[in-house]
Parts: sequence; C-alpha cells; structure tokens
Amino acid sequence: MRQFLVAAVATVAFAGLSLGQARADKVELKGTHLCCGNCVKSAKAVLDKVDGVSDADADKDTKTVTFTAKDEKAAAAGIKALTDAGFFGKATKDDKEYKIKTPEVKKGTKADAVTVKGVHVCCDTCKDTIEKTLKDLTVTYEGKGAVKTVKIEGKDLDKADILEALRKAGFNGTVEK
Repeated sequence: MRQFLVAAVATVAFAGLSLGQARADKVELKGTHLCCGNCVKSAKAVLDKVDGVSDADADKDTKTVTFTAKDEKAAAAGIKALTDAGFFGKATKDDKEYKIKTPEVKKGTKADAVTVKGVHVCCDTCKDTIEKTLKDLTVTYEGKGAVKTVKIEGKDLDKADILEALRKAGFNGTVEK
C-alpha cells in the first residue's frame, strides 16, 4: 500500500511540473527573400543569437524561415531579430497569423529620394530582386556586409509604397525620415 501511495504522489507531482512548463511555439516567416546560401546562413545565424529560440531553419526553395520559440517573448524576439536583419514575410505562430511590429511610414509622405536602412542585400541576386521590384527607379547601395542602406531615386516617390514593395519582395528596412 505504501508503494502505491508513493507512486501516486510522484505521478501527481510530475503531472503538476509538466503542466507548469511552457509549451514551445512553432514560428514561420513565409515569403522571405532567400535567394542563396548566404541569405539562408544569415537568417539562421541571426536566430541562433536569440535567447529562447531553437531549431532555426531557412529554406530558399520555399522562401520560409522557421524556428521554435520557448514562449511569447522569444517568438517576438526572433521575429524582431529577422526584421532588424533586413528580412520580411508573413509571420505565423502555431499556424495562426502573427502580427509583426515594425515602424511604419505614413502613406502620402513623398520625396524624390528614399533611403531605407538595414536591408538584407548579400549578393547580386538580392540586388537584382530589389531593382526589379522598384523598376524604373534608380537604386544604389551603401555599406559592407549583408545588411545595407538602399537609396531609391525617382520623382515624387511615396515612402510607404517603397517600403511596402520591398516587404512584398521579402525584404525589410527602416525608412529614413
């Protein structure tokens, strides 16, 4: 009888500990610009530095970055790390839409030159994609490494439209005021 009681107490205690543990969340960023091995390596390296994030992966064929987050804080930190590194896409957490918090630009803010900082541009294919996305505009790049400043010139450009076009192509950045 005593053995049964000890086993029952241990089972209840273990079950209580299991219920208290946080459940890991599967996070995906779909439609991300991942054209080459360097893009893939960069996205994974960014996530490897985020506390509470594990199993980071990036697939250039499906244009998807995935990771496991130990909790909500880690999920938000992982997405922020990716967007800060110049990547963008449609985010989901456990197959449900996940709102990405990024600085927005007011629609109708116009200029003849738009500067977007912090865009992932690691190779000529990244550049080609940006230039095709912003066709008929002059695009130049500044900076070393995979994250660059992109300058776009044209006539009467809407800053919000430029950022939206880059995001649709899987890039992110911050529009300079």
